[in-house]
Amino acid sequence: PLRLITLPPSRFAMGRRKAVGAAIFALSVAGFVAYAYLLMLSEWSPIVLQLSVMMIVGGILGVISWIGYTMATTRPSSASVYFDPAAAFSPSAGRQGGARDGDEREGEGKDSGGAAPPAAGRPEGGMPGSSHSGSAPPPDACRPATLR
Repeated sequence: PLRLITLPPSRFAMGRRKAVGAAIFALSVAGFVAYAYLLMLSEWSPIVLQLSVMMIVGGILGVISWIGYTMATTRPSSASVYFDPAAAFSPSAGRQGGARDGDEREGEGKDSGGAAPPAAGRPEGGMPGSSHSGSAPPPDACRPATLR
């Protein structure tokens, strides 16, 4: 009887992957040779140079514009918490949000050693002025008022 020798499937996948890699390599080298010929030895040299510079500048400015568009259109996540001085020093915020004029600064005053006392009006594990109890703030607590 005739026995066929079969290779494991990974050998076929490895051979195909190598063939695709070799084709990509060969096409890249051929593309560079064609580009070098057009840039250095042909009558199309000025237009090839202009198009090359235009594509490079366009690509760089495209990436920069994509970054700006993404920053402008992406909603802030709960991880992007920032300090809002206007909200912290509003009359409804009380003493939350830091020291005001006339208050003792940290390290200066009667009790400069030891841990700071817990913030007044802050529920255990929650945000100031909220009834939320947990380790994470409510979703809208970290968003600017204009995006709520």
